[in-house]
This record gives sequence, structure tokens and C-alpha cells, in this order.
Amino acid sequence: MNQKAALIALIMVVGVGLYWGKTASVFISSNLEESSMSEVAARVSVGPQIQLADLAILKEKGIAVVINNRPDGEAADQPNDEAVAAAAAALGLSYYFIPVSPRGLTQDNVDDMQEALAGSAGPVFAYCRSGNRSGILLQAATQGVAE
Repeated sequence: MNQKAALIALIMVVGVGLYWGKTASVFISSNLEESSMSEVAARVSVGPQIQLADLAILKEKGIAVVINNRPDGEAADQPNDEAVAAAAAALGLSYYFIPVSPRGLTQDNVDDMQEALAGSAGPVFAYCRSGNRSGILLQAATQGVAE
């Protein structure tokens, strides 16, 4: 490996490490407790894209609220908002569609997430393609929330 390639590899490793170190608290599992985590965020888990059959599994695991942060049409294999909403309703799950663009969050996204969290009760599962956008949105929506 030449020096330039080694330097690029090192920068990527350090950059990824800094990114994950900075955002590790974003990926919240509902059974973890962190002193800096608000009570609202403590009941939220985030994860990657789910399929319709996964909703029944989430319900079995105690999830009461599903928040879809993925815009429709990002991938051919992703169920659209209407399909997820119908499947969630059939299972008695609360459902919110708060699509976050891959280009970044908007204030509307943050406001909608705050409203969804304030207006719902029980364990929440929020998802997008990888879970990153959902985690970042959760962090933005719960910053400054009193514990």
C-alpha cells in the first residue's frame, strides 16, 4: 500500500471512529439506561428497515408505537407508508410517518417527532434504511427534554 492510500485509510478509520463515538448514544435500545437519556428517549428503540411481517414480531416484543422515518420509494423492496400503516393498524399498533430525507433533518421532522413521542405511550420503534436517520432525529427531538 502506498503512503497516500495508507493515509486515506487512516483518515477513514479515524473519521468513522469519531462519527460512531459521537453518535453511539443515538442508537438507543429500550432496555438500556443512560443518565443523560431523557425518559422519552428511554422508551425508544431505533433500527433499520423492517418488512410488514416484522410488525407482528415488534408487537410480540412489546412495541406499541412504530415510527417510519424512511421516505417512500427509496428502495424497491421497502413497503410504502400506506402498507405499513394498514399492517400496523391491523395489529393495533400506533403508527407515524415522519420521512427524513437522506439530505438531512428539517425542523418539521424534529417537530413531528416531538409531537409523536409526546402523543404516544409505550415502547416505540423508529426506523429508516439503516437506523441512522432515526437515531439522529431521536437525538434532535429529545435534546433538552427534562428528565
